[in-house]
Amino acid sequence: MKKIIILIVVLVALIGAALYQQKDRKSRLSTGSRKGTGMREMLIPDFDVNSIQKIRVKDAQNEVNVSLNGNVWTVAERGGYEASFDKISRALLALKEQKISRKQFVGKESWGKIGVQPPGEPNGYGIGTLVELLDAKGNLKKSLVLGGNVTSSGNQNASPFGGSSERLVRMPEDGETIWTISNTFADLESKADSWLEKAFFDVQKLKSVEITAAKHEDSWKASRAKEEDNEFTLEAAKPGEKLDNGKANLTSLLSSPTFNDVLAKDKAATTMKDAVKAKLVTFEGFTYNVQAVKQAGKDGAGDKYYITVAVSADIAKERAPVKDEKAEDKKKNDDAFAEEKKKKEEKLANEKKLEGWVYEVSEYTVSNLLKKRSEILAEPEKPAAPATGDAPAGGLPDVKKMLQSLPAAPAPAPAPAPAAAPAPAPTPAPSLRTPSATPLPETPKTEIKPAPAPGSNPVTGEKPAEADKPAPEAAKK
Repeated sequence: MKKIIILIVVLVALIGAALYQQKDRKSRLSTGSRKGTGMREMLIPDFDVNSIQKIRVKDAQNEVNVSLNGNVWTVAERGGYEASFDKISRALLALKEQKISRKQFVGKESWGKIGVQPPGEPNGYGIGTLVELLDAKGNLKKSLVLGGNVTSSGNQNASPFGGSSERLVRMPEDGETIWTISNTFADLESKADSWLEKAFFDVQKLKSVEITAAKHEDSWKASRAKEEDNEFTLEAAKPGEKLDNGKANLTSLLSSPTFNDVLAKDKAATTMKDAVKAKLVTFEGFTYNVQAVKQAGKDGAGDKYYITVAVSADIAKERAPVKDEKAEDKKKNDDAFAEEKKKKEEKLANEKKLEGWVYEVSEYTVSNLLKKRSEILAEPEKPAAPATGDAPAGGLPDVKKMLQSLPAAPAPAPAPAPAAAPAPAPTPAPSLRTPSATPLPETPKTEIKPAPAPGSNPVTGEKPAEADKPAPEAAKK
């Protein structure tokens, strides 16, 4: 019984706490206009975009200041490098045209819970993204804090992948009123590199490339005679050396490259120390003097790659005359030449702005520039195997001809003949006189006896007894 009473008391306490929290939330998040402002249509009414000449974006980690200097927007955190005008235009127009979806009242003590706390707060909880818009004199025109994204059922602007395109916004002049808008303002970032103008140089129709490395033996140069040629040829090649176009893809070298970030000009000398130098010449008369270097990452970070570029061009001022050219053809060709000349001049002017800056690029962008001479050479060709006869139609070698081509094996030495039984001593033949200058002395006459019978004693001529005859096998031996 006591256990049941205790469970009932605990349950009542939990229900009471839940009701208290719900009541407290309703008191803080209400749809009224208490300590706030009334409902309106536009987020920033009567917003004059042209009066804004400086944008400051700040959050808990980063800050970026973009300002209009003359006719060019620049990024202060990147040494005054040119900012993306398209990005700035999109951000300002989005603020001007942004409508409000709905509003709610949120007390200051709850701003951190919805991420609209301004940067610099001591607790550092729920810090949002502060956006400040200033005029040419530095006067603050508008200010807003972008909070967290909103997930709501039935939202027509919701992402098909489950995300939401709504965001909470707090404006200081509106007190504790929090607006919900159907835009996340992705362009209003606090990272400086996201505001940079990413237009870069572009090497087209490459004719030759010359690499000058720190060591002379690592340097190399390659070129092609015609633009239509797909492969480059290694110049000053030594015997047995040949360029492997698969190892060094030069046809698209620095064609439409991109960069990730930029360093100020005062850091060029230290950053580009011991850089590899490259000279690229195009069929259109452009020359690019490029330097590239690899720096090892620190504290576990990945390697970084940097590049600088200087551009020049030999652009013809006039078209070469053509003999017997018709008047209508001359005008057409002159107009085409003038248009092409204008494009080259604009390209040169835009790429000249890049000189002196140090760009952080990907490894892929400069990998071919950093290759040593030994790393671009084709593997030496292996000597052909000696001919061993024609192969049959099936592709397999003719074994018969291969065997015929082999050297003959030495003949085996003859086996020794078996030892024969000693033959009986022959009877000496009578001496014959041969013509000679000096007469030989006469041989004394001897009595010639008949040869002994087989099996008899050669001295006495007597036959041995039957018992004394040797066995046949013994006689042979």
